[in-house]
Amino acid sequence: MTISLVVFVSLQFYWLKEYYTALEQDFSNKVYTALENSSKKIEELEIQKYNEKFKNFDKTLANNAKSPTLFQIQQTQDSANKTTLTFNKTIIEKQNIPISKKGDSITKIKLYKDEGLYSIKKNESTPQIISSVQSQDISSGQFTLTEFAKFNASNLPINQRVNPKMLDSVLAKELKNNGINSKFGYGILDKNNKLTQISNNTYLDQRDKTNYNFPLFTDDKDRTLFTLSLVFPRKDASLAMNNLPMLLGTFMSLLTILGIYIISINYMMKQKKISEVKTDFINNMSHEFKTPLATISVATDALANDKISTNPEKVKYYSQLIKQENLRMKKQVENVLNMSKLERNEVKLFLKETNVRELIKQISQSFRLIVEERGGTLTEEFKAEHYHVKVDEFHLSNALVNLLDNANKYSPETPEIRITTRNEPGFYVIAISDKGMGMEQHNRTKIFEKFFREETGNIHNVKGQGLGLSYVKKIVELHNGQVIVESEKDKGSTFTIKLPMK
Repeated sequence: MTISLVVFVSLQFYWLKEYYTALEQDFSNKVYTALENSSKKIEELEIQKYNEKFKNFDKTLANNAKSPTLFQIQQTQDSANKTTLTFNKTIIEKQNIPISKKGDSITKIKLYKDEGLYSIKKNESTPQIISSVQSQDISSGQFTLTEFAKFNASNLPINQRVNPKMLDSVLAKELKNNGINSKFGYGILDKNNKLTQISNNTYLDQRDKTNYNFPLFTDDKDRTLFTLSLVFPRKDASLAMNNLPMLLGTFMSLLTILGIYIISINYMMKQKKISEVKTDFINNMSHEFKTPLATISVATDALANDKISTNPEKVKYYSQLIKQENLRMKKQVENVLNMSKLERNEVKLFLKETNVRELIKQISQSFRLIVEERGGTLTEEFKAEHYHVKVDEFHLSNALVNLLDNANKYSPETPEIRITTRNEPGFYVIAISDKGMGMEQHNRTKIFEKFFREETGNIHNVKGQGLGLSYVKKIVELHNGQVIVESEKDKGSTFTIKLPMK
C-alpha cells in the first residue's frame, strides 16, 4: 500500500512538473508572439510619424503611368487555335529621405503594378482583332500600389524613436490579445546589451528574473540595434490562476488519496493496538483467575482428604478460603461487566445526600488492614467543612477503592498513602496521594483509557485488567465531576476527584 502511494504521488508530481513546463512553454510562445507584433507595430508607428512630417513625399501616379520601368507581355500557345496572353506593367519609385545630419534616413519604395490575363482564339487565315476593352485594359494605367519603407537610423538615439507611453500601450494591448494579463516590466537594451533610458520601474526592480528578448530595430545589414526585453514578476501566480481549476483538481485528488492513506494507516494502527490490548487483557485476566482457581483446587483436594475432613477447624478454614477466592473472581467479573455497562450507558446512578466523610472513613478502615500487612501507612486529613454531597454510594465507593488499590499496588516499597479532603467553590475535593513509582508524563492522559496499563519494557510489573482508572473516570463524570492526576516518575502520584456540591 505504501509503495503504491509513493508511486502515485511520484507520478502526480511528475505530471505537475511536466504540466508546468508545458504552461511555461505556452506562456513563452505567447510572449514572443506579442513581442514580435509589438516590434512591428512600433516600426509602423515610426514610419507613420515621418510620413506626416514629409507630406510631399507621395506623388500622383499620372506622372509615372506613361513611363513604366518595366513592361512585359508573355504569349503562350495552349492549342492549335488558342493563345493565352499575360501582361504586366510595373513602375518602381524609390526615395531616400534624410532624417538626421549623421546620415540616418528612410528608404521608401513604391511598387505600382498593372497586370492581366486573356485567352484568344486564333484563326490561321485572319489575325485576331483585339477589342477596345482589351486594348484599354492594357494601356489604361490602372495600377495596384504596394509601399515598402525601411529605416536606416543607426545613429538616432532610442528616445527619439520610441515613446515610453506608446511602448507601454502597445505591449499591454498585444499581451492582452495573446491572453496574458499579468503585470510586466519592459526595457530596451542597446546592441551592447546595456539598458537604455527606456524602461519602467518594474523592469528595474525585477531585472534579475527571466527575461524575454526580441529585436526591435535593425540597420541596413539587418544587424540588431536595440532589443526589447520583458520581465513578469508574477508569472508563476498568473500561470496558477489561469489554470486554477486543473491545479485544484489535481491537488484535491492528491490530498484525497493522502487522506485515505492516513486514515487507513491510522485505522490499522488502532486495530493493531486493539488486538494487542485484547491479548494483554486476556493474559491479565488469565493471571487474575489462575491464582484463585489454583487455590480453590488445592482447598478442594484438601477437603477430600480423610484426615482434614474429620477436623472441623480445617474444614472451616478451607471452606472460607474457597469462599474468599470465589468472591475474588466474582469481583473481577463484576469489574468487566460494570465497564461493559458503562460503555453502553446502561449504568444509572442512585444519587442521595451522603456524608462523604463517613463513607471515606469506612473505606479507609477496611483498606488500612491491607496496607498495614505490607508495613505501610494510610493516613486521613479531613479539611472539608461541608461534606454532604449527592452521590451514588456504591459506585463512588468502588472508585475510591480502585484508587487506593492502585496506590498500594504501585508502591513497590512500603506504601505511604494519604487521603485529604477540602472544599473549593462549588466542589467537594478528595485527593489520594502515594509515594510510589509514579508515571511518565506522556502516560498521564492514557491511564484513563480502557485496558491501558503502564509498563516497564514489555513486562507488566503489577497485576490487573487495566479497567480501574477507566471505571473511576466514567463514574466521576457521571457525577458531573472531574478527575485530575499529578505524577512524577519515582516520586509518586496524586489523584484528585472533584464532586459538585449541587
